[in-house]
Amino acid sequence: MFAELHVERGRIRAILPCVTGTIIRTETDTFEFPGCSVYPGFVDNHAHILGLGEKLSFVSLHDAETESDCIHRLTMGSTNTHGWLRAMGWNQEQWNSRSWPTRGALDDVFPDTPVVAMRVDGHAAWVNSTALTLAGIDAADHSGVLVDAEMEPLLNVIPPHSADDIRAMILAATTYCSSMGITEIHDMDVAEVCLEPFRLLAEQGTLPVRVQSFVGAQHDEWQEIGLLPAGGEFHRLTGVKFYADGALGSRGAALRAPYADSPASKGFELLSIEQMVRKARAAVDAGWPAIAIHAIGDAAVRNVLDVYETVRAWDDGNDVILRIEHAQHVHPEDVQRMADLRVFACVQPSHCISDATMAERRLGPDRLTWAYRWRSLLDAGIQMGAGSDFPIESPSVLAGLKAFVSRTPGGMSDPWQGQERISMIEALRAYTSGAHATSGMEYRRGTLSIGYDADMVVVDRDVESCDLDELVDTRVMATFTAGKLRYSL
Repeated sequence: MFAELHVERGRIRAILPCVTGTIIRTETDTFEFPGCSVYPGFVDNHAHILGLGEKLSFVSLHDAETESDCIHRLTMGSTNTHGWLRAMGWNQEQWNSRSWPTRGALDDVFPDTPVVAMRVDGHAAWVNSTALTLAGIDAADHSGVLVDAEMEPLLNVIPPHSADDIRAMILAATTYCSSMGITEIHDMDVAEVCLEPFRLLAEQGTLPVRVQSFVGAQHDEWQEIGLLPAGGEFHRLTGVKFYADGALGSRGAALRAPYADSPASKGFELLSIEQMVRKARAAVDAGWPAIAIHAIGDAAVRNVLDVYETVRAWDDGNDVILRIEHAQHVHPEDVQRMADLRVFACVQPSHCISDATMAERRLGPDRLTWAYRWRSLLDAGIQMGAGSDFPIESPSVLAGLKAFVSRTPGGMSDPWQGQERISMIEALRAYTSGAHATSGMEYRRGTLSIGYDADMVVVDRDVESCDLDELVDTRVMATFTAGKLRYSL
């Protein structure tokens, strides 16, 4: 919309009509954007900030088309100060062969340097013999691909980043996100080493976006280091995060029926219902306001709903924010149950665009109508927040909006499972007020209202009415967080 907004002490104090575009007046400055529209600042409610910082630092394999293409890119990279070669982003589903990469291909080129290349979804690692040996894994007959829990010995021996490295990666990632109109990020599975850099950056006023941290809980990490929820304007410890299953692309998502392209497999349950209930009980006892559980397959989603039904039955479980991260494959019998339990669906629309052809192979035609649901979730009364899961996908909210509304992957002329498309207004809500609701902050952010935080994005067109083909060409002209200009074109 066009508007003149007055900002004082980080809050919106007045909203006046403006026929020429957007004007933002702070205590010290006036910013004019003729012909531009202003919206509440965008939120990415499921992302990995350090992962994006690593993507900006490591070898990128995201658009590699073959295993040999990956090898070539790795040869152009350089090891870090600890002597490891790190990469991320490979996706065998984009290769003609669709075959998993091999240890031998890495060994031929890197016989002595430990190499670790993470799959695009972060749920599989491609490694060479040197890396396997350092992890205490017998390399003799190993394929060189570790999936989900198999990665833990490897992750335990990769040298950690220094505090300066982490700080630089956080600033690089959040500055990039600010350029996309993002004013808040829900950072998932946050490790202890990131918390002090976040705190210092927030206190120093150099963090350009607000960060809600959902700390790692898969192995009770938050309990072992004594973390508790804590509030702050730019950095807040908000919730705990753990995993019920893996990813669809690596066939780690837990399905109720076998994979269509691998009839011997139903994926993996990374935690039992009993284990998740115990983790939830500990989180509620410690006062955490939100619980976020990764669940992609329909079996995992049902398990998580069983857990959340138990939580809602507790005397102190009624007001806890309960989130299912991804919710990519929800059985029809579980849709209304999810609504009745007041569980948030935290979805990533760009995953649908990237995954469509892969999902068809994994699920087969009979189950596709359950996949990447949006319309049916909203119609059932489920509240939805949106994110990107960067660095797996781009942080671009504009690309996410287009995915929500068009649902048309590249190379397809018609919408994929088009009955699940949602309107632009609903899509914008998922990236603003809906996303804020998934961390309990909708009472002060997510709309342009008097008294609300002055988190705003200015774009060069009306995204509610422009053609979808124009949407991705929309330019972010400025981003304001807490009333301060954090980015301008």
